[in-house]
Amino acid sequence: MDLTVSKAKEKIKSNKLTYLSIFGLTLLLGLVKIYDTSLCFVLPMLVISFACGYPSIIAYMIAIALISYLTNDNYMLLIVSLTSVVLMQVMMYLKFIKSKYLALIIALVSLIFLYIYQYSYIEMLVILSFTILHSLLYLEVIPLFVHNTIEVYTNKRMMILSVMIMLAITSLIEVNQVYTMILLRFYLLLSVYYLGINNTMPTILYISIVLMFMNSLLKDEILSLILPFSIFFMYKPENKLICSTEYLLSHLILPFFITYDYFYHSFVIVVSAALFLFIPSFKKKPKVLSEEYKNVTSRNKLIQKANTFASLFKQLTDIFQEANRDVNIGEFVGYVYEDVCSRCPSRDLCFYRDGNVSRLGKLINKGFKSSYSEDDLKYIEQNCINPDRFISAVNEYKESYDKIKRINQENFHLKKDLFYEFSLLSDVFNNFSSSLEQTPLSDDSLKEHLLGYQFNITYLYRHQISMHCYTLEIGLMDISKEEVVEELIPIIEGYLNEKLEVVSIKDTMHYLGYTSLILKHQQNYSLQYGIQQYSLEPMYCGDSFSVFHQNNMHYLALSDGMGQGKVAASESKLTLEVLSKLILNGIGLKDTIDSVNSLLKIKNRNDVFTTLDLCNINLANARMKMIKYGANPSYHIRGSVVEKITSHTLPVGVVSKLKMVSYEMPLFNNDLIIMSSDGAGSNFEKIISDNIALLENKHPQEIATYLMDQVLNENNLDDISIIVIKIIENDVK
Repeated sequence: MDLTVSKAKEKIKSNKLTYLSIFGLTLLLGLVKIYDTSLCFVLPMLVISFACGYPSIIAYMIAIALISYLTNDNYMLLIVSLTSVVLMQVMMYLKFIKSKYLALIIALVSLIFLYIYQYSYIEMLVILSFTILHSLLYLEVIPLFVHNTIEVYTNKRMMILSVMIMLAITSLIEVNQVYTMILLRFYLLLSVYYLGINNTMPTILYISIVLMFMNSLLKDEILSLILPFSIFFMYKPENKLICSTEYLLSHLILPFFITYDYFYHSFVIVVSAALFLFIPSFKKKPKVLSEEYKNVTSRNKLIQKANTFASLFKQLTDIFQEANRDVNIGEFVGYVYEDVCSRCPSRDLCFYRDGNVSRLGKLINKGFKSSYSEDDLKYIEQNCINPDRFISAVNEYKESYDKIKRINQENFHLKKDLFYEFSLLSDVFNNFSSSLEQTPLSDDSLKEHLLGYQFNITYLYRHQISMHCYTLEIGLMDISKEEVVEELIPIIEGYLNEKLEVVSIKDTMHYLGYTSLILKHQQNYSLQYGIQQYSLEPMYCGDSFSVFHQNNMHYLALSDGMGQGKVAASESKLTLEVLSKLILNGIGLKDTIDSVNSLLKIKNRNDVFTTLDLCNINLANARMKMIKYGANPSYHIRGSVVEKITSHTLPVGVVSKLKMVSYEMPLFNNDLIIMSSDGAGSNFEKIISDNIALLENKHPQEIATYLMDQVLNENNLDDISIIVIKIIENDVK
């Protein structure tokens, strides 16, 4: 069934070309015989035909019938083929086997008929070995009969295709041996020049083995193929003229190894070289990034990610190296003074004396550090109007002082332990980054991921159309269209974390057939945004913002530190830096927020906290998720309608467990999202509503500037931040 749209047809070969290729190859391979049968060469073509669909099977059967008619065969090929098709159809219907076992079915059927036709055990062993081997090899080249992209032609598939073509050429050996050898040498020259000797020599050796089984008298012809082409290992020709010259000179060694017929061999060698030299050159494959350098690129990306984690943990270790704030004992002395001495009529005589703190004042301080001696207690009794209240107040506040001091000490040890742990993690990621520099990586991780789910993937390639648009072409077997839609595509989307559009699904109407799938990813939307900030202190703004993206997901975050100035700016900046680094390195949103919350809670012991206002927009489908922790309300504007988005949650760093509450909604073209810190004031919603007509058709930066001017006319007592986001629908062709 074909659900292909017009764009997909560029990527899929014409069905007519597939049927013609199968028919032609089957017809030629049917003329190649070992032990008076072409079973081991023709029957494996049934594997390709069965995978490509019923029309391909019909093309195959027509070729088999034509072979049987032209060669006056005893119709064994036709009977074996029909029996194999029926058996494979039954097995496929029952979903009893997978495509990789088709070779065994063909071999089993062949064994039965070879036995019936009274072949010897040696002959059956040789024929069955070639049948199984060819069937397994032909499974690998099925994508070549379906896809029309250069990327599908891997080295392995090209070697197998070369074997098939050379076997087809050898079918002419019974017609004319001279012309057959000319064509074989001509094709080998093309292979050496375009594919290289490393990819051609295995083909030469395999064809040599087949030729020996076909006719042992071809020994000299086989040596005349292997020996001259071995010279190409020594020097790689740069152009066709050099290649032809090297080919001609390499045959000078032949008289030393074979019975050399000067006229015959000279004719075959010169004609094949002339054909190669004068045939029009094929357009060579354009230079692309080699597999080795693709691995280097992928490795560098992973190294960069590991370095980011190392940097993050280094930043955390620096945080936990910060010295604890000491407990201010003077603060507790002041509490005792307020409770005991502030209303005492003698405070100016007993607490202060000669402009300095008296001994009674110093004894309050001493009471927090150590126990009173008998002399101290006696002095208090003699010089304080209310000595019992004095001692009671010191003891009462000393308990609070000791408790806070103990917590501070525990916090110090906790920071010390965390410093050690984060230092270890930083070293681990640094070492991991170093090891990656020496470890090769595979660039086909998606294919490996799908193979891990037991999908029979034979071909996978990404066609990059633009920076944010690509198509994913996949070839696979042993799968139905329903499994593709319900299982395969969701797994791919989950792995890529991207939404994919189905451009085409082309299958062969049966379970064991070849399925070609084209998926497309593109950003249907883009963002415009503008930011305005106002700070009470010229050097530091307590509000921080961050804008970053990962694939389709774009994040705009705003954090308001407690108070103003350097401390507030440092806390809000730290919150967003850790947040962005964790998200960009693949940590989930909930885990990221929990980590930031735990970090701030441990670091500040509830003394300092920050708000978090996070807007996450998926540009593939314009779906927004907004998360707020203690943040000011945000506003969604569509046309003239203003919708308030608020959340009653605590800031980050206050409680141990944060409940993640998110607001989700779809956005449309020209929708506006306005985020702000609490410095915008309580009238910010009214300012937006009163000026909504003026905001239409303006750039978000103009809107942010205008709103800031209106806010400052009413309020400038706090740091203020305003972020305006506009969603734009792209023109997708």
